[in-house]
Amino acid sequence: MTIEPDLEKAIHGAKGGDESAIVQLFREFNPQLVRYLRHHMQFDYEDVASETWVAIAKGIKEFNGNSRDFRAWMFGIARNKVADYFRVAGRSRMALEQERLHFDGDSRELSDSTATPAIANVSAEEAIETLLETLPQHHAEVLLLRIVADLSVEEVSELIGKSQEAVRVIQHRAINALVKKFHRNVVT
Repeated sequence: MTIEPDLEKAIHGAKGGDESAIVQLFREFNPQLVRYLRHHMQFDYEDVASETWVAIAKGIKEFNGNSRDFRAWMFGIARNKVADYFRVAGRSRMALEQERLHFDGDSRELSDSTATPAIANVSAEEAIETLLETLPQHHAEVLLLRIVADLSVEEVSELIGKSQEAVRVIQHRAINALVKKFHRNVVT
């Protein structure tokens, strides 16, 4: 991805307190942020996105970098907000989400016999979410940061605290696992 001059201007303007520049950054980056957060939590992702933008607004004056750096900085803040959310809840992510699923009477699990008809009625985004739910958390996180957040291997490496080679291996394994799962479900 190339660095866009309009985004560079927006970052500079936001650092100077220009509200229209912050709105421009929000419009550009919020859809990716929300998609990322929706993977981490079925509920409250919009609240966490709002908290992320509040933190961005508070810290933008101290931010140094270009639009690629901003994207990485934003997703770093979002990862911290997700961790804060579950820490405040006092439960693990899985326990909290299962509790809410039970309370709402909703179930996201599909049996093999209902999977094929259901696939015809889901959006691409919902399909991605369902596939990512089948992966271990660290595999899904790497794919989200690489694909949804559009971060480089180096940026993901810095965010998750693993080497660039480890990020590449995790990404490769995650994609292979999805291919195998998808192939098995299509063939059967």
